[in-house]
Parts: sequence; structure tokens; C-alpha cells
Amino acid sequence: MTESQHNPDTLVFADINECSLSDSLCLKGRCVNVIGTYQCACDSGYQATLDRQGCVDIDECTILNGGCDTHCANAEGSYECSCGEGYALMPDKRSCVDIDECEDTPDICDGGQCTNIPGEYRCLCFDGFMASLDMKTCIDVNECDLNPNICLHGECENTKGSFICHCQLGYFVKKGTTGCTDIDECEIGAHNCDMYASCINIPGSFRCKCRLGWLGDGLKCNDLDECATEAHSCNLNANCLNTPGSFRCACQEGFSGDGYSCSDVDECADNVNLCENGQCLNAPGGYRCECEMGFNPTEDSKACQGELIWELEVQIPLGSRLT
Repeated sequence: MTESQHNPDTLVFADINECSLSDSLCLKGRCVNVIGTYQCACDSGYQATLDRQGCVDIDECTILNGGCDTHCANAEGSYECSCGEGYALMPDKRSCVDIDECEDTPDICDGGQCTNIPGEYRCLCFDGFMASLDMKTCIDVNECDLNPNICLHGECENTKGSFICHCQLGYFVKKGTTGCTDIDECEIGAHNCDMYASCINIPGSFRCKCRLGWLGDGLKCNDLDECATEAHSCNLNANCLNTPGSFRCACQEGFSGDGYSCSDVDECADNVNLCENGQCLNAPGGYRCECEMGFNPTEDSKACQGELIWELEVQIPLGSRLT
């Protein structure tokens, strides 16, 4: 604007410096006085209005997304680039690069294997773990709650990624199996049965039973005398002989066989010289002699002795001779 002054000779106009009159001109910029008016030289991030007497914010995001790879956020006199989840802003403040969560945080998939993918990662969980719905966490599986019978004959204790069976007495955890397996005390010799007893394995324990021919509770076994108790099968014509844990049979004199079956021995047929001066007569289990006249049987009737000779010796006087 100009101001006129009246002079008899001349008319003079002087420019008014609006910039010096007000500090509120050209906010976000610098006020520049020009002849008859003023203009604004705007700060970075601002542009002049059409009349060049004000400054307004430039929305850089409307121009090629502000040069941002992903997100552009306009601000007063500026703008800011940002990246999506799983990406990081590069030093140029515009570019985005994938974050390798697996490398940056090795334990991010605790209980599983981490696999990086653009913008995120996935967890491939090991046995004993299960993946969360977003597949970014491995959650321990409580096998004890999942299967109450997993430690049958024992108590289940959940551990990270697994479980432990605390087995009852008489059971153990067999390698390569789950749960509690019966200990065969008989097979491994972990029993106190008598040497004459049989060990019988039962679930969680064992029992002892005396073998045939022995009596007792299995922990202590005594020989059964089958001969005394007549718990034998010897022939009537055999003798029972007790042995440790058993017995044996022997045919009596005058009989032959294995003791369980005994046959009479015909001594007369086997030995024709028996009963000299007499006749041999077989009898069950033996024989007897039937003597000829003049001979008498011995006390056991198994031979004949000469009665005639004895009587003659008694009747003939000493020193006499028979003719």
C-alpha cells in the first residue's frame, strides 16, 4: 500500500512495510515485503496460498505416498513413514525391511522351531507342545490331564514338553514305552523264594510256591516225606525210599521191576541148584524147599539139611566104623 503527501510542487507515494507492522503475518514462513504488498516465503513442509500471503501444510502423503514403502502419516509441516508389523524402518526413514524374529529372538518359539516368513514368523512345535491359534507360541501339553491313565500303576508329573511317571513299588518305566511296566522279579532274580520253590510273577509283585515234593509257604520249603505220608505210587511189593523233594521205589527181594511195577522172581527156574536134596517151590517174593525123606528144611526153608547123617553119628560108638 502507498500513502500520498500534498505538496505545492509534487505528489510523493511511500511504500508501507506490512511485515514490520505485524508478527502474525506469514505464520510457518517468513514475511517478505514487496512494493505495495507482502509475500510469504514458507518453511519446509509448507506451501504458499494462492495470494502468496499465507502458508498451508503440504500433505506429502498424497504425493507418491511421501516416498514411503508402506504407511505415510502426514504431520504439520512434515510427515512420517512407518512399517507394518514384522517390518522395520530403514535408516532412510522411508524403506521397510522384514524383521527376522527367529534370528533376533532365538527362544521366541520356546518348545518349537521358528520359521521366518515375510512380516512375521511361525512356530513348528515339538512333541509335548501345541501351537497357539496364531502359531506364534508353543504351549506345553499337560499329558497328565490329557490322559489320566498314562501312568497306570503310578503317579503322573507334568514337565515342560513331557511328563514323568513315578511308578508304584513293583513297576518301572521301560525304555521306549510310556507308563509303568510290571517288574518281573522272577526273571531278574529280585525275589526271596526258597531254592526249592517256584517264583510266580504277578502284577506289581511276585509269589513263591514250593515245588512238588516240598512243603511250606514258598519262602521256606521243607522236604515232603512221601514214604511216611504214603503219598507215593510204589508197588505193594516195593519199598519207598524218600529223597529230597521226591522219592524212589525199589522192588523188594524176590521181585523185579522199576518199583512201580514189580513181578515175582521165579528163583527155582533161575537156579536149578536150589534145594539140593529137595524140591524147589516158588512162592511170591521167594521160594521154599520141600525136602526129601531123611532131610529137614533149614529155618528159612531155603535149603535141606541131612537129618540121617546126624542121627547115625549120634548112635555109632566113638572109634567104630561103618561097614
